[in-house]
Amino acid sequence: MRRTQLSILMVLFAVPAVAQTDGTYLLLSSNTVSPTTTITTIEIWATWTDPRVEWIFGAGDYDLTAGEGVFSNPVNVLHGPGSTTGVITGNVISGAVNGQLNIPLLFIGSQDNPILLATYEWTTTDFTVRTVTLTTSNTSQFIVAEWGPPPLGGRTFQMFPQLFTAGAGVINVVPAPAVWVVLALPLAAATRRRRC
Repeated sequence: MRRTQLSILMVLFAVPAVAQTDGTYLLLSSNTVSPTTTITTIEIWATWTDPRVEWIFGAGDYDLTAGEGVFSNPVNVLHGPGSTTGVITGNVISGAVNGQLNIPLLFIGSQDNPILLATYEWTTTDFTVRTVTLTTSNTSQFIVAEWGPPPLGGRTFQMFPQLFTAGAGVINVVPAPAVWVVLALPLAAATRRRRC
């Protein structure tokens, strides 16, 4: 299913591997989660290292997993043909696909690197202090395309698996501010005793 979606995304021809070094997903949390701010927005970005010429993001897929909690409200930011936010089951998003058309002669295709692919909201009801891990898995495609007019432009390069690294990130969770005050009182008292 994913291969079909990705083939729709890329109306380009593949070339043998060139001097490419790395591609990955960046997983960013918009804020710390607490009882007063119970939701954070998770941003999924694609980034890669350019070889000798400039490349743009073509298409990629992934599953996104949080160590716990619940995902909701998916939004595809990069939503070329065949893109999908995937299926959300609690703390797992399966089968997400993002891509864009690359037509340099018509100036179609964003050259941003990193490029924002999608956003999801995440929440929890447990506000003990901790970090929740975010990871991508089950990636089978991470494609970049050469930017420029033919014959050089439009060629695609598949970075997965040799030159691809799975994405990772964290969500920080803290208790209510009042709890922090209670936890800080013994420390303040100890500091005052030392000064006397």
